[in-house]
Amino acid sequence: MPAPSFVQTERRSLLVPILCAIVLIALAALVQRHFYAPGNLQAELVKTETLANKSVFKTDTIVVAPQETSYTLLVACTVRFENRERLPISLDEFTLTLTDSSGAQHTEKAVYPPDLANLETMFPRLKTLAAQPLLRDTSIAPGQSAEGTLVFSLPYPVSVWNTRTSAVLEIVPYHQKPIDLTIPR
Repeated sequence: MPAPSFVQTERRSLLVPILCAIVLIALAALVQRHFYAPGNLQAELVKTETLANKSVFKTDTIVVAPQETSYTLLVACTVRFENRERLPISLDEFTLTLTDSSGAQHTEKAVYPPDLANLETMFPRLKTLAAQPLLRDTSIAPGQSAEGTLVFSLPYPVSVWNTRTSAVLEIVPYHQKPIDLTIPR
């Protein structure tokens, strides 16, 4: 009886498939970086206007009670965007962070269309300030620009705005880093 022989085929080197995989991964990374480069959305603050309101509520009773005062400060920020990417960019969130003179921070989200219509009814002058509102989910085509106004309603007197330490407008696009714009004093 002949002796069994266990012939093994010669092992192939894995060097060629590994090099091919590395080259393909590098090409995919270059394509991703070229077409989906983050940070190519430019934002510029065009102007900021305020509209202050003070409401004093009087009581109709004969009981002596302090009058209640309510403050509303509307801040309208006009912002211009330029999309330098090769894909459209959509805007997600808008917030305003106000740091008052004592160092306390107050953050408010932008007023959106249903509430903006109510505010325009209460404050008719707001219609001229926010003639072209910037809406959430606004899409900016590649190579195009967009401009619009963001309105923020703050429950503070105008003196808090005038004596602020800083005011920062934060714009959050989808799948991008947030953009911070400092509102000058």
